[in-house]
Amino acid sequence: MKAYIVSLQFSTDDADGVDIEVFSTYEKAVKRFNEIIETEKQPGMSWVANAYENGKLLHGYEIDESPEYNDGEEHELWWNITCKYDWYLHTFIELRFTEIQ
Repeated sequence: MKAYIVSLQFSTDDADGVDIEVFSTYEKAVKRFNEIIETEKQPGMSWVANAYENGKLLHGYEIDESPEYNDGEEHELWWNITCKYDWYLHTFIELRFTEIQ
């Protein structure tokens, strides 16, 4: 049996934190992982919305994300966005899994 962990780690000039959610299936975890990314991109929800204009990442921001897998296998996923000029300004979203002993 596996546990699927979705984490959101964020840092801004005035706040930081970590949210962790655990899921029983990979499908549920992937769904939540994608929901968090979409929520972070919405204006008024996160600083991340300021990094985009018309759906495109603006200069001054850097994104590192896992490749898009279409092989039907389970993969660890990540979506990390950082401001190049303020390394404290970042959001890291990850999906990891582990065997339960």
